[in-house]
Amino acid sequence: MAPAEVAFARGWMPLASTGVDGFRRAHPNADGRGVLIAILDTGIDPSVPGLTTTTTGERKILDLRDFSGEASVALSRVTPHGDTVEVAGRRLGGFSRVVALNAAGPYYGGFLAEIPLGDPPAADLNGDGSVADTLPVVVTKASDGWVLFVDTDGDGSLANEKPVHDFLQAYETFGWSPRGRPAPVAAAANFTETSGAPTLSIFVDTGNHGTFVSGIAAAHDLYGVSGFDGVAPGAQLIGLKIANNAQGGISVTGSMLRAMDYAIRFAERRRLPLVMNMSFGVGNELEGAARIDSIVDSVLAAHPDVVFAVSAGNDGPGLSTMGFPGSAMRVLTAGATLPGAFLRRGTGPAPADQIASFSARGGELAKPDVIAPGFAYSSVPRYDAGGEVKQGTSFSSPHMAGIAALLKSALLQAGITADARTIKQALMVTARPQGSLPFIDEGAGLPEVESAWRWLEGRHTAPEVAVHAVGHGDDAAFRRRGLESPGDTVQAFEISRAGAAAPTTYTLRSDAPWLVGPRTATITGARGTVTLHYRAIALKAPGVYTGVVSGWTADTALGPAFRLLNTVVVPHAIRSATLLSDARLEPGGTRRAFFAADTGRPFVVRVSTESPLQGAFAALYEPGG
Repeated sequence: MAPAEVAFARGWMPLASTGVDGFRRAHPNADGRGVLIAILDTGIDPSVPGLTTTTTGERKILDLRDFSGEASVALSRVTPHGDTVEVAGRRLGGFSRVVALNAAGPYYGGFLAEIPLGDPPAADLNGDGSVADTLPVVVTKASDGWVLFVDTDGDGSLANEKPVHDFLQAYETFGWSPRGRPAPVAAAANFTETSGAPTLSIFVDTGNHGTFVSGIAAAHDLYGVSGFDGVAPGAQLIGLKIANNAQGGISVTGSMLRAMDYAIRFAERRRLPLVMNMSFGVGNELEGAARIDSIVDSVLAAHPDVVFAVSAGNDGPGLSTMGFPGSAMRVLTAGATLPGAFLRRGTGPAPADQIASFSARGGELAKPDVIAPGFAYSSVPRYDAGGEVKQGTSFSSPHMAGIAALLKSALLQAGITADARTIKQALMVTARPQGSLPFIDEGAGLPEVESAWRWLEGRHTAPEVAVHAVGHGDDAAFRRRGLESPGDTVQAFEISRAGAAAPTTYTLRSDAPWLVGPRTATITGARGTVTLHYRAIALKAPGVYTGVVSGWTADTALGPAFRLLNTVVVPHAIRSATLLSDARLEPGGTRRAFFAADTGRPFVVRVSTESPLQGAFAALYEPGG
């Protein structure tokens, strides 16, 4: 990839897309300082320049903790013989280095095998070109706690090695490499003690994903280039590893839950405002029904000040493709744009951002909440040199986590209290829609940080309202086969208001002529119903029809208290021959055609372009996305 200086000059950390650059110039002390961002991912390489200090010179990474079990090391008692000890069939000299810290023992040995850690080069921890190595470790208890000794340079001796404490205790890291060469990736030790014996897990980013995400959220002076920052360079980080690359990058509910709990308790002990980021999205045909969704929502309900940014997933542009846990109600779900900085050819201003084709779309869910840059140049471990540019909603999410940290930093300095729901409302109310895209594509649009901050300065409080579409979809109504019966022209929504007692009258506004509702709706108590009607005469032609009825209180500055999202898919008739003809696509555009599948009848898609620089693709989606 291009050198970091070139990437900085070209705006490949696309802060301008959401106004981050202007906000930080106007509010230089609200750069995330005083805020903690928890990165739930594949890990973080703490040695990467840009992830070492904040803008105020404080330590950037406060803790690294492994919940994946990927690099857990089984330890057993070992006995030295003179100045040597045998561990995992390897003889290590220089054991007097260990004895100097603990003359009486006990001593423990174990090993970390590279081969289960995933694919090279990430799993090649010592950078020797092979992933078949077995790396021995020795553990003992010093006067200040458990320590790890590793033959980092591979010379068969511990004589010149330094003891490594638990990262939270001493912020120490290590790496395997021949003397005089930098390690491919830095690692840290996680110790616990059970019945007087140590347990050890080695924290290491064998996926490169978490390190990249961290740079977008909070890097400062990336690769040593002054001013080359992520979104919130003043924020501090904790890296919580949930992805087990030994199992192909699998993250499980248990590791996610333990990581969330750890982050919340960590922030509470240090009295730091917390933002969490999980750049993880799995496609789900039963949208909104995943167990992790309900777990995440219950955790956030119990901790209403925690903003949790989650990626929407990369299964777009098909409808109803939202991944979990981005489908959870209380998270801030981020879809992706292709920033103009990556579309610029030659000199001149950058083109407008486009929605990324892969960005997951809503349908049964009123998601994504917003879109943000899904392409960036960011931090990577040394083994991933050349991979400094990546794409995906995985990278929209930390952009939004960084924005949340900026707003929390500004709120902290101004002495204003705003919970996560209010911050999310501020971002959505002030976001900029991109052209004529419907909500199911882009949510509220592209955030504008300064506008969101001005809204929060007004000390608004977002109402807590939940929506459920009765019979069709989850929190949005989604009909895949048009209006099959007269009853399909009626759609009821249940409106829930946590803790509400007094009746509230909402003014209803429809943005589509085929979508009709009452002028007002009064909800008495905690629950009520709003019924909408579809004008069938306007829904005859094949295609996708999306409309939103929004509910407003008397204080319109708050933005809509709720949105009732409706999508009707009208498929082509079974005997139709040509579904789309001369369908010209603008840059970043999408055209959709719907038809009944028939095993005895093939179909053909033909695409032509006017220039070698242009490209297009076609994809077939099943009804569930």
